[in-house]
Amino acid sequence: MQNSILIIGASGTIGSAIAQQLADSDIPLLLHGRTDSERLTLLAEKLKAPKFAADLTNSEEAEAFVSAVSGNHDDISGIIFCPAQPFPHKLTLRTDWSVFQEQFDSQLKSLHTLLQAFKPVLENRRDGAHVIILSTEYVLGSPPIKIAPYLAAKAALTAYSQVIAQELLKAGIRVHILAPGLVKSALTADMPDEYLDMIAADMPEKKLTSPEDVARVCSFLLTPDADPLYGTIVPVSRANRR
Repeated sequence: MQNSILIIGASGTIGSAIAQQLADSDIPLLLHGRTDSERLTLLAEKLKAPKFAADLTNSEEAEAFVSAVSGNHDDISGIIFCPAQPFPHKLTLRTDWSVFQEQFDSQLKSLHTLLQAFKPVLENRRDGAHVIILSTEYVLGSPPIKIAPYLAAKAALTAYSQVIAQELLKAGIRVHILAPGLVKSALTADMPDEYLDMIAADMPEKKLTSPEDVARVCSFLLTPDADPLYGTIVPVSRANRR
């Protein structure tokens, strides 16, 4: 029987696309959402996968989540980390520090807590284990304005991931870092469609990166062919920023 993949942030736009991609390949899934939303429930029903709701920035909820998952599913061979916490798009110095802290907690703190808890479950799997962490293409080039909290958290997450990729390799765990381009999602909900259309018009293919673009690359990173890419920031962008 194939081992399970735990998707953190499965109810988000990219998370749900990844879940669907893996389910189409008959990979057993465990789905996480920050809240027990209708979107998470519908996805779990559609894919016939167990669901777990927990705010991983809350220590008590995180502990209960880890206990529920590890106590009932000791066959986990991978974690895909793609939570997304919306934030106000404001100029940096007009943004309260609490917004920065919320982003750091939802990204770096949550990942650190998860890896501490699940390392014993993942290490020394016969066929190896994988952790796939979603960053952003903006860590690779000049970012736009009004996203400082998000970008600062993602930059810290990326640096953390590059270090932990080296530390976990000896335990048979490969850490991969995906850097998606701009995807239409909850994070862009306050951006007018006209603005997003203008961005797409300036791209070589005249379209934004899609959740399915990210999902397909994510699926590839779970295969042995992608093993040499551990610790590498892999861009998935229609913007051709490489």
